Amino acid sequence: MIELKELIEEEIAPYFQELWEAYRAELIAAGFSQGYAEENVETNKKAVFPEGVLQPGNFIFYAFSGNDRVGKLWLTTATRDGKVDWSIYDIETFPEFRGKGFGRQIMVEAEKFVRDSGGDSITLSVFGNNTAARNLYESLNYETIRVGMKKTL
Repeated sequence: MIELKELIEEEIAPYFQELWEAYRAELIAAGFSQGYAEENVETNKKAVFPEGVLQPGNFIFYAFSGNDRVGKLWLTTATRDGKVDWSIYDIETFPEFRGKGFGRQIMVEAEKFVRDSGGDSITLSVFGNNTAARNLYESLNYETIRVGMKKTL
């Protein structure tokens, strides 16, 4: 079993520094240019972490199994048409803990948190080349709602 523990203030800036570096690398690995990756990261930084302050409606956790920090989760909310929509912006099982069911447990705990907070659905985005994550989400009954495609010539 895992336990989600919300980040304390001192952990937020290092979390985001790591996140932006990883996200930039994922964009490039997915086939986007360095310039696009930089621009995308900067746009996202300004939207969710302006002036170093996390905006309301964001919940960031580390996932623990006993004393081991096995992963992380970032949930966010947005109000659209009077309804609160929940999204997973970041989820990861740390490399040394992959293949042991922790990713599934983090997802289950995310769903529990959203339900307990009054939510009734969660959306997420996943890069097409991340087949392990896509397989996990599909096994948890997440449905594809949009597909982006690219052909390199």
